[in-house]
Amino acid sequence: MREYRTNGNGDADPPPKFRRRTQKSTEPPRMTIFDFNEAQFNEWQAKSVDECQPQTDKSVIRWVNIDGVHSPEIVSKIGEAFGLHPLTIEDIYTIDQQPKVEALPEYALIIMRMIRTEGQDGPVISEQVSIVLGPNFVLSFQEVEGDVFDSLRRRIREDGSRVRKSGADYLAYSLMDLIVDNYFVMLNEISESIEKAQERIILEPTAGTLRDIYELKRGMAEMRRYTWPVREISLRLEREAPQMFKKSTLPYLRDLYDHVLQITDHIEIYREWLASMLDIYLSSVTNRLNEVIKVLTVISTIAIPPTVVGSWYGMNLIIPEFESVFTYPIVITITIIMMLLMVAFFRRKRWI
Repeated sequence: MREYRTNGNGDADPPPKFRRRTQKSTEPPRMTIFDFNEAQFNEWQAKSVDECQPQTDKSVIRWVNIDGVHSPEIVSKIGEAFGLHPLTIEDIYTIDQQPKVEALPEYALIIMRMIRTEGQDGPVISEQVSIVLGPNFVLSFQEVEGDVFDSLRRRIREDGSRVRKSGADYLAYSLMDLIVDNYFVMLNEISESIEKAQERIILEPTAGTLRDIYELKRGMAEMRRYTWPVREISLRLEREAPQMFKKSTLPYLRDLYDHVLQITDHIEIYREWLASMLDIYLSSVTNRLNEVIKVLTVISTIAIPPTVVGSWYGMNLIIPEFESVFTYPIVITITIIMMLLMVAFFRRKRWI
């Protein structure tokens, strides 16, 4: 979990920001192939697109994971090998799409946003992930290397795991489930940032705190834009692509839907929380300003007696009191007494 520290000025480190990191056009896409069923398993890095072909043995599930969609030619060759429609191929290499699902008789296309962090203190990476589910294959296209699928890869390598015993539909569900589960991780980090920002608002609100609040609001808006359409994905898969999913996998899709509902509920709660924090910030700043004005007003009021006396005796006139040597001590004493009486009055009224 990311830690948030404070610097010498008392301001905390900024909250997580969503950044895009795209694959360089000079870097070749990284293609990883998994062939498995309950009895066998094989994994290798494909050196050419020609290796990314459909599995001839229908009892073997083939998962092809492609890191990098900056080359439309490579994506098109892989898509054509698996019989994907040209519009589907275009959706895969055209990033910045809204999460959606398209169910065709031969396959289903699922587009989601994957949100993850690069290291403990690294930036938050947001990228598009396209999943194609076929009868005995799953294709996953990512913008860059690095993902949240390591636990799934470990399960595939283990003999007797559920994913090895299940079909391609369960593999596609597992990919979606890991993406959604990582939303919870990001929400926990954002929640910690909100709590720390609230503490700073109450103790010592600054302009940096206000910037953090607006950054958090922007992050929550992006999270809402990424997760809200995912609610319909599982429902549409169950309704429009029943031929792709076994009856044993349908309860998992419903569970995925429940998880997304929890996430969207949390997002709405956090957005309301941030909106109330803005009101708290404005109230805190206003109260601090009122305190300063009150102190300055009290000081100005206490300074009125010596100001009046000084202006009186500062006039270029002959004043009878000048003839007595006790004039100045008496005037100064009276002035001090008046100031002390005013201080006592203010303290009695609890204005200072």
